[in-house]
Amino acid sequence: MALPGKATFCLLLLLSCSRMAAQEASDLILATRRAGVVEFISPATLKTVARLHFDLPAGSAGLGGASASADGSVLYVEGPIPSSPNGCCVLYAVDLATLQTKQVASIPLSRSRESFLVFSDGLMHPPGALAASGAVRTLAGKRLYLSPDGRWLFGLRTYRAPAIDVYDYAQGEIVRQLTLSGLEGDWWMSGIWVGERFYLYANKYSEGYAPDRLWTVPAESNQLGQGVTVVPFGQVPGCSAPSSKEIVAAGVDLFVYETFGHKLDRRPRCQGQVPGGAWTVDPTTGQLLRQIAPDLHFSTLIPDRDGSVLYGLIQGPNRQDPTELDRIDPRDGQVLQSRALDPDFWRIVIAPLRLVPAGDLRSVLH
Repeated sequence: MALPGKATFCLLLLLSCSRMAAQEASDLILATRRAGVVEFISPATLKTVARLHFDLPAGSAGLGGASASADGSVLYVEGPIPSSPNGCCVLYAVDLATLQTKQVASIPLSRSRESFLVFSDGLMHPPGALAASGAVRTLAGKRLYLSPDGRWLFGLRTYRAPAIDVYDYAQGEIVRQLTLSGLEGDWWMSGIWVGERFYLYANKYSEGYAPDRLWTVPAESNQLGQGVTVVPFGQVPGCSAPSSKEIVAAGVDLFVYETFGHKLDRRPRCQGQVPGGAWTVDPTTGQLLRQIAPDLHFSTLIPDRDGSVLYGLIQGPNRQDPTELDRIDPRDGQVLQSRALDPDFWRIVIAPLRLVPAGDLRSVLH
């Protein structure tokens, strides 16, 4: 006997969803626009394959970024606080199979956030053993970096008294804290894993100038030395020093760059004379080896999963400034592809998704 039309449709829908869930995850760029849009962008073509609009209250703080679950089935979005829409941010989860959206946690550092840990790879990882051991509270609010073999999780404390909390998944606990000496005042810290080594970069952003520092940290290090002093870059006579820098890796090459497109962007104060681009740096000497893309001012520079390509987000200090997304060859800085994004403040991450919506869709944060 033939199934009724409605039942046939439901069965086909279930089978279709099952096939989608069984697909291998595909890397996509998640580009989050403050005005309330997440674009799913192909890394190969820079074309938008789907666009998810969120209906936000008038005058709200907007969206503060997006991440994906480790299994690629859920999109997480930082959005305005329901009771105070001009405040940021609470955490919302979007089921990519149904597009149902709900609030799952309150503001950062709240107890409810302990169940949602965003690592530096742009993925939301379940706390698992971190919660059982109580380490999740120690690591809350820190920048989290997972080693490629999945054994070590480094929790990086920035600003004053910077340090690294080292969590060992094999032992299920924080096994040590690595402190950095000689860093007085406020320092911005960033890091990157390359194989079994972690590279830690520090730049001072207030209370006078101090040279940047770089440490090579083997996974089982018990202490940190003085690191190496990095040759200055981005200096402009009569202008303040860079306020924020990041380190990123493409293959075995380390790149350092000044970040732009935020409140401390110094271009307006320096009459637009600030150099951009990124520099490869020798981690053993601190020498700068070569510069790529000097005309591009990155707010974010991230590699693809195998480190063969860099993706740069370029935006101005003001929300109405032009914004673009570039695909870059890290060997010579050649821009392989470029596309414009709507003027606004954006954030990007690369995440593997198993379910990808299609077309222009809408959702409501509640």
